[in-house]
Amino acid sequence: MKIKNLVTGTAIAVTAAVFVLGSAVSSEAKGKKAAPAPQRSASCMYTAAAPVCGTRGGMSFTYRNACWAGNDGAVVKAQKACAPAKAMKAKKGGKKAMKKAGKKK
Repeated sequence: MKIKNLVTGTAIAVTAAVFVLGSAVSSEAKGKKAAPAPQRSASCMYTAAAPVCGTRGGMSFTYRNACWAGNDGAVVKAQKACAPAKAMKAKKGGKKAMKKAGKKK
């Protein structure tokens, strides 16, 4: 039983030593600079409402003000609200055209 405890203790000690030595190796990213984090402001709640149109990810969004757009990572493209998306036009005819087509048979 003592040998089993000795082997187990040795295995744990070796594992701990490998972990400590592996952690001490310098980072591969040493010398590389990380991109700076975007500046976020907590005072957006206190700024006046002045709608702006901002673009993020290829889509346009209307924000309460430039501060909110900046915190969301959007680029302000206009100092006014974005234009609403155009509604799709319905096909000509609708139900009346279908009824008319059915009567022609």
